[in-house]
Amino acid sequence: MLQTEGMNDPLRNSIWNFIHSLYESQHDYWIPLAKWVAQFFRKVPVDDLPYHDYECRKWVKAYFFSLPWYGVYDFVEFVVDNHQNILKQPAYNREKFEKIFNVIFEREISGYRFISGVLAPISNPAETTEIAGAIEMTSRIGLDGAHHHLQAALSLLAKKPEPDYRNSIKESISAVESIAKVFGKENSKGLSDALDELSKKTNLHGALRAGFNNLYGYTSDEDGIRHAILDEPNIGFDEAKYMVVSCSAFVNYLIAKANSAGLLSK
Repeated sequence: MLQTEGMNDPLRNSIWNFIHSLYESQHDYWIPLAKWVAQFFRKVPVDDLPYHDYECRKWVKAYFFSLPWYGVYDFVEFVVDNHQNILKQPAYNREKFEKIFNVIFEREISGYRFISGVLAPISNPAETTEIAGAIEMTSRIGLDGAHHHLQAALSLLAKKPEPDYRNSIKESISAVESIAKVFGKENSKGLSDALDELSKKTNLHGALRAGFNNLYGYTSDEDGIRHAILDEPNIGFDEAKYMVVSCSAFVNYLIAKANSAGLLSK
């Protein structure tokens, strides 16, 4: 079964074995790793660390295997984020790092994958591609609002051990609203109005536009947009994951339509 709220021994051991391969050498690499872990991750006095390299390895290993499952994922993110600073001449850049860990996660049936620098509980290749594509595209063409909303939605979904599903959904919706206002009308009253304005500039199908509004339960009031879906009492992982995936797909769709209409060059 897909491991999303736990971690079996083969998965934990495989993660450790790769980390071990990075720092096990004749160059005393365990010493700088232990110092970084002590100072910036574990946050304990660095002068309590062992002196020799092999003792630092034992110190890091004992701590790693004492971590709860979500702590191991946090540790992985820490190593990926800081490896280039820990080792002045690292063998792997961040992109290669994430690919290797994703191979390990897939092989050991982990429910987590690196997506645009975030270790998130999404493993379906089509879904990860959709989200990563939207985050990369919004950054590349300068749609900062939508980009930051999508990054926030993914990060909130990836919080361990207690994800923030409601705020993740809010950020996902806000990403669509942001990009619709950029291409439609900046002072639009919510998503519905923005999509109406955008449809005047692009060949945005009316049924699709209406379906998107109805699907996500939008209503407008004097305070702007209200997200009726968030009034539901039982919002969890499935809803939040669905929203970040589908909103990323819709962002990609709106960018494609705007590009076809020549709006990106303006």
